Amino acid sequence: MRIQMELARILIRELNPAQLIELREVGVDAAHARSFPILIGIAEAIAIDRRLSGVEIGRPMTHDLLANTIEQLGASLDSIAITEIIDGTFYALLNLTDNTGRQIDIDARPSDAIALGIAGDVPIFVDESVIAHATLPPMDGFGRPEDFES
Repeated sequence: MRIQMELARILIRELNPAQLIELREVGVDAAHARSFPILIGIAEAIAIDRRLSGVEIGRPMTHDLLANTIEQLGASLDSIAITEIIDGTFYALLNLTDNTGRQIDIDARPSDAIALGIAGDVPIFVDESVIAHATLPPMDGFGRPEDFES
């Protein structure tokens, strides 16, 4: 079963190569919502932040290029699914529909999938098994910043 989640927070620390995003369960009050962090790279964190902020850059960045390609091919990004966590690595799928109505799933890193989907308000779903392995206690968020030193 897949649970809908949202990007709750992004933590960018420029002096650290590992950045964090936090996904939180949708439709549940904050005191009971499950959430979990995903470590991502600085480039992906900046791309997500840029797209959230609506910052335009003169030329298309990688995620803009992919979004433009999907659109020009007549396809749509319907949702993002985070499907597995193996040895601490998260796996995701881009769930697309092409111009004939065919459903296509494309393997992606969660950070790239979220960077691609965030501008279009694309829903994020996470397999229950991933949530069970990665979830923090409700309201715990990222904890203290010093807990995430590399």
